[in-house]
Amino acid sequence: MNEETALVRKAIEILEDRKGENVVVIDLSDVSIPTSYFVIGEADNSVHMKAIASHFMKSFPIKTRGREGLGERRWVVMDYGDIIVHIFHKDARAFYDLESLWADHIVSRDALP
Repeated sequence: MNEETALVRKAIEILEDRKGENVVVIDLSDVSIPTSYFVIGEADNSVHMKAIASHFMKSFPIKTRGREGLGERRWVVMDYGDIIVHIFHKDARAFYDLESLWADHIVSRDALP
């Protein structure tokens, strides 16, 4: 298992530890954008979203390069370089529907290298 894959697995674990739901991994390593993976999860409400994001930032083994959306609590995005973590409120996730944009790049946990 390479370092990126280990970090993706850790991201999934942290999201699920705080009851993040419907976690999806999108492998973008063969696309010409400056990241390798999106890890997407959702929260039931804004308090739940803040709890997940706060726990994530404390628990993830590397520091974030940047984050957006924590104040609005509809869509929090945290940039870790090769991994971008998205935490959505359920309504916002349905509206933006990132999975449909990258449907051919969604991978199961078991398929991670």
